[in-house]
Amino acid sequence: MNSVVANTRRPCKLPVPLLVSMLIAFCSIAHAAAEEFPAPDWLNREQVSEKMIINGIPSLVQHFESYKTIDELLEFYRKQWNNTTSEKPGYREAHVPPWHIISRLDGSYLYTVQVQQYGAFSIRGYLAVADLKAMQRSLKNDPPVPRMSGSKIINDVTSFDPGKKGRTLMLVNKYSVASNSSFYRNHYLERGWKRLLDTDSENAFVMVFRKHTEEAHLVITSTQGSTQIVMNIIEGI
Repeated sequence: MNSVVANTRRPCKLPVPLLVSMLIAFCSIAHAAAEEFPAPDWLNREQVSEKMIINGIPSLVQHFESYKTIDELLEFYRKQWNNTTSEKPGYREAHVPPWHIISRLDGSYLYTVQVQQYGAFSIRGYLAVADLKAMQRSLKNDPPVPRMSGSKIINDVTSFDPGKKGRTLMLVNKYSVASNSSFYRNHYLERGWKRLLDTDSENAFVMVFRKHTEEAHLVITSTQGSTQIVMNIIEGI
């Protein structure tokens, strides 16, 4: 397996959780044993985080960039994962604009490549290996998420770096922005958290609370008839 070219880590800004969770349902081809994630020599990779849990699934994620084309990258994986012993291909593909995705289920490991155009002459994306077998074990260890009744968790990503643990969640519900902000304000203040920021701007609340070495950052906004809550909980500050 090619070495990672840099030790720096990028925050997970792109929709890895959404696409990985979609591909778990999409991909239904099983193989006997897990393999290392192959990658062409011309793919420049760097680690996003030492360990991530995406929607309850322990995962390893790398970010990549290259001056090759999307078709060249997809063709590499079509050849790499082609199943010559069966009529069915050894991979599945999907197109969720602007992303092109190719994935392979190998035993209990889901290998996913998602790539998009980056400027006129380059591409960028992610390589992700998800351990599906460890999913239930991970879910049992997750602490409860403070939320109003009826709220749905859309995305849940936990990352681990030396001395720090970060968990980012996206929730939606039908309550107003003001009701949600009041709920979270009361939740944290009643439990001894200090309020560092609490501001309302253009129908969006931004709130930051701290307790000991833990911080909770919340952005609460109204969108398409519902309210969206993005929570970033950081331990080890």
